[in-house]
Amino acid sequence: MVQFDGVAVRYGRGPEILQDIQFALPAGSFHFLTGASGAGKSSLLRLIYLAQRPSRGRILLFGRDTSAARRYELPALRRRVGVVFQDFRLLDHLSTLDNVALPLRIAGATEQDVQKFVPDLLNWVGLTEQMHANPPTLSGGQKQRVAIARAVIGRPDLLLADEPTGNVDDRIAMRLMYLFEELNKLGTTVVVATHNENLVSRLDYPRLLLENGRVTKA
Repeated sequence: MVQFDGVAVRYGRGPEILQDIQFALPAGSFHFLTGASGAGKSSLLRLIYLAQRPSRGRILLFGRDTSAARRYELPALRRRVGVVFQDFRLLDHLSTLDNVALPLRIAGATEQDVQKFVPDLLNWVGLTEQMHANPPTLSGGQKQRVAIARAVIGRPDLLLADEPTGNVDDRIAMRLMYLFEELNKLGTTVVVATHNENLVSRLDYPRLLLENGRVTKA
């Protein structure tokens, strides 16, 4: 599903912030990505979903060497990846329902499917009452749940979540993790970046530890 071979990242002429990253994620796996704040977890995720090119090394996504992919081929690869961003990236002029429905509509889903699947998912994440509210009226935790629902609604082949439980309480955090687990059982490969050690210890999944610019498996 994902393979890094000797990948490194630097910004400008500065030092490499990620060095010789080497790992592979099998299809259908579930991994935590851990490391201290500022270790580079978000940068590593950006490499995976093709928002950033490595300074050196090779990244394979869905078996495809991304460095050899042509620019017009990249959007099709990205559409197979669901991403939960730390800053949510919701569209303020759209309602909660329409934000979550966006990936379905882009993929050509019928409005009947949108009205069937989106309200059910919003109920699961506890946002039924906010279904027609716009993001500026929502709390940080509610925005987080909208972002997660949008990322999973299309059942992506690969889900990347960057601190997905950072703005919610422990009860909601575990419910969201159960949602990721259910998606994983359906075949989605899941990577959750977090510094919440309590969450990691409660769920028995392998981790990628990012430390001093390098990744080790734990």
